[in-house]
Amino acid sequence: MPLPFVGPSYQLANRKASQQRSVNLYLVGMESPSKAPFILQSAPGLTLFSALTSPIRGMCEAAGRLFVVAGETLYELNSAGVATARGTVSPSAGPVDFAQGQTQLVIVTGVNGYTLTLATNTFAQIAAAGWLGSNRAAYLDGYFIFVDPDTQKFYISKIDDAGTLDALNFALAQSGPDNIVAHLVDHREVWLIGEKTTEVWFDSGAADFPFSRNNGALLEVGCIAAFSAVKVDNGLMWIGRDANGSGIVYKTSGYQVKRVSTIAVEEALQGSTDLSSATAYVYQQNGQTFYCINAPGLASQWCYEVSTDSWHERCALDALGQFSQLGASTHAFVFNQHLMGDSTGNVYTMSPQTYTLNGTPLKRTRISPDNVSPSRDRIYYSEFILDCTTGLAASGTPSADLSYSDNGGFTYGTPISRSVGALGNYSPRLQWTRLGQARDRVWRVDFAADAPFSIIDGVAR
Repeated sequence: MPLPFVGPSYQLANRKASQQRSVNLYLVGMESPSKAPFILQSAPGLTLFSALTSPIRGMCEAAGRLFVVAGETLYELNSAGVATARGTVSPSAGPVDFAQGQTQLVIVTGVNGYTLTLATNTFAQIAAAGWLGSNRAAYLDGYFIFVDPDTQKFYISKIDDAGTLDALNFALAQSGPDNIVAHLVDHREVWLIGEKTTEVWFDSGAADFPFSRNNGALLEVGCIAAFSAVKVDNGLMWIGRDANGSGIVYKTSGYQVKRVSTIAVEEALQGSTDLSSATAYVYQQNGQTFYCINAPGLASQWCYEVSTDSWHERCALDALGQFSQLGASTHAFVFNQHLMGDSTGNVYTMSPQTYTLNGTPLKRTRISPDNVSPSRDRIYYSEFILDCTTGLAASGTPSADLSYSDNGGFTYGTPISRSVGALGNYSPRLQWTRLGQARDRVWRVDFAADAPFSIIDGVAR
C-alpha cells in the first residue's frame, strides 16, 4: 500500500501516535513536475576551518571580515583561518552579541561593552558614565541601541560613536509591566521583545529622543530566550512566552506573529533543562532558509526550513553511537562560506558537499509514519523499495540500512544493508524482500557513509 515515507520530524511524547523523524535530512519542495512533491536532502557537513582554544561565544561578519569571540578573546580570522587577537572581553563565558556601524564594531557581553574601530583595529571598552550594560546590541540610522539588562529601559549612543553615551538618551517600553529580553532592528524599526509583550519603535527624528513607539504595533507575545531572537527571511523569529506559558516558536509577518513550531517541537523544547539559555542561528543556502535552535539538555538541534514550513533535526553521534545535539551553534557568512563555531573552540566550514562532521560520520536517518490500515488489519509486506541517491560515492560501495519496528517505533529489528552503488553505478535498485507482516509497522532507513545521500521516496508493498 502507498507509504508517505518522505516527511519532517514529528516525534511526539506519545510515540504510539507519531514517531516520524528526519535526522540530518531536510525537506526540499520540487518546483516542477518530478517523481515526488518533496524529497529529503542531506544536511551539510563540517570541515575544520580554524582551531581556537576556548568555546566560541559568538561570530560576526563586518566589512567582509570575520570576528569571533572565543573565551575572553576577540579574534579576527582571515580567509585561511589564521587568527589574530584584537582584544579581551569580560566576562569570559556566555553568549556575546555584535552590532556594526559605519566605522565601529560593537561587542556586548551583558555586563560590558567594547568597540573595535574597523579602520585602525583600535579596541576599547565602553567606559562612558551612561553605559548600563546590554545583552544584545543593534544599530539603526547611526545609533547603537542597547538595553539595560532586566529593565524596561533602552538607550542609544551618539551618532556612529558607541563609546559616547548621554545618560539622558533613553526611553522605556511600558505597554506592559515586563522587562525587555531582546531587541532587534527590522525594516528600520526597533523591536523591543519583552518577557510577555513586544513593542515596535521607529526613528521619528524627535528633538529630545529620536525614537517613538508605534502604537499600532503592540504584541501580547514575548520571548523566553534572548539569543533565540534573530532575523529570518524578511522578518523575525524567536522562542516565545506570554502570560499563559512558553515554548512556542514564532515568526513575524508584518506586525503580527505566527506560530511556526509544531506540537512535536514544543514538546521537545519543554524538555530543555534551561530554555531561557537556548540560542538560535539562521543561514540561507541553495535558496532555502534555516532557523536552528540549540537548547540545553536536548539531544537534537531543531531546524525550521522556511519555504517548506517544516522541521527536521541535526545531530552528531556520541561515544555510544547515539544521536546527540549538534555542537556547532554560532554562524557567520563570510569569504563566501558558511562558518560555524562550537563549544570546543573550533570553527568549521559548513558545506552541502561535505558528508562528515569534521571526519566523524554524518548519520542520516529517516523514520516513517506508522504504516497501518484504517481497521488495524495485518498487512503483509513482500518488499520495500527505496528511491535514493546512488552512484555518487567518491570511494567504496556504501550501503543504506533498513530496519523496522512492529511496536510503534520503540524497538527495531536487525538492520539489513543494501549497496547504493560504487561511483558511476547510478542504477542500483535498493530492494528488501520477504518482510513479514504487522498491524502497525514503522520503517527506518540509516545511512552513515562519507557520501551524498538524499531520499526521493520509499515504497512498501
